[in-house]
Amino acid sequence: MNPQDAYNPEATTDTKASGQTLPARALKAYQSAGIKELSEEDLVHKYAPLVLKMVHRIAPITRSVVDFDDLKSVGYFALVQAARAFDPEMGVAFEVYCKHRVRGAILDELRKNSPVTRGAYSKWKKLERAIQELEEKLSRTPTEVETASSLGISINEYRQLLDQLRIVSYVSLDEISAQNTDGGDYTPFQLEDVHQQDPAAQASTRDLQELIKQYILKMSPQQKKVLTLYYYEGLRLKDIAMLMNVSESRICQIHTEAILSLRAFLDKEQNLANRA
Repeated sequence: MNPQDAYNPEATTDTKASGQTLPARALKAYQSAGIKELSEEDLVHKYAPLVLKMVHRIAPITRSVVDFDDLKSVGYFALVQAARAFDPEMGVAFEVYCKHRVRGAILDELRKNSPVTRGAYSKWKKLERAIQELEEKLSRTPTEVETASSLGISINEYRQLLDQLRIVSYVSLDEISAQNTDGGDYTPFQLEDVHQQDPAAQASTRDLQELIKQYILKMSPQQKKVLTLYYYEGLRLKDIAMLMNVSESRICQIHTEAILSLRAFLDKEQNLANRA
């Protein structure tokens, strides 16, 4: 269908019976045609910047696991699938829908190529517990010196540990719980479809977002800045490194430490809620 032909007053004589006004139906038809009638080549050309932005944000954290070009291919394939499955009645713009599909596809690729091993998961939980204990003792987020000291390791060893856990920290954001496989690996479960309208789940998500927001405000200035710029402002780690005048590797370490701290806090809140 040609978008210019979408609005045709003679197409129907009963607009009330359908529950939609004619302009609304025309808009839906136009939106659908605008995406679905693009060839795959035109689609990739038009939305390549969106896909590349997602890949550039994730690649620095995961470059040791999946090749950059492979992530791009996964992203482009997810873009095409998103365009074919897109329905304007979902009430979201295609760009928003596409971002979720591309990000989900990239996370699936990471999980497939790098399941969280038992050793990595064990180190993660040990470090998480150490941070949690220090927070309870100090009533604030511990510094990296304090955390390293509690583990009995040097700052350099601590930062090397953060580098080892980099991939775990990223995947962990989308983790509900860990699944122990027969092979001894821990593979995170995926979240439910973000487009399912579940009022209870939406309320729970809002509560979780508020918890996260309040906790981030209490973090160290470096951690707060990295998380805010990365997750709320949408900057790449490379851009954040330039703004903070440190290396990109150092930003990755701060990101991992911040996510560890956040997960420790959320685990504690969950345990308290389970006892209530």
